[in-house]
Amino acid sequence: MWTTGVHPDLILKINTVLTAMAVLGYPMRVTDGLRTDDRQRELYKQGRSTPGPIVTKADGVIHRSNHQTRLDGPYMGFGAAVDSCFQGNDPYLEREPRAATLWRAYGALVEAVGLKWGGGAAFLKAGLNDRPHAELI
Repeated sequence: MWTTGVHPDLILKINTVLTAMAVLGYPMRVTDGLRTDDRQRELYKQGRSTPGPIVTKADGVIHRSNHQTRLDGPYMGFGAAVDSCFQGNDPYLEREPRAATLWRAYGALVEAVGLKWGGGAAFLKAGLNDRPHAELI
């Protein structure tokens, strides 16, 4: 279950976002919540030493992901990030002509509930575009 180990504030807020997206006619689901250190290192290898596209810049050791258990701060002991996708045949809407519009709607809702969106200005400024990602601020 994706909620295991995820901070309760994030669970409440992302469920609000997913409910709103469903009401708009675009049901979504969470694909990733808390990640183990091993899983994060595995994802970091993807596109580097194992096949596939690069999906993260956080190696899980020196640069920890907000998907991993936080070791300090207000969210200590919890994961502070989730990734979501649209339900259906093309969950990341890669071939959907309205993809950008739908992801912007998701992002606007993520930000409206007080979360940071992976497709928002702060991520883009850092050279990241991770539209499925939402995290506690």
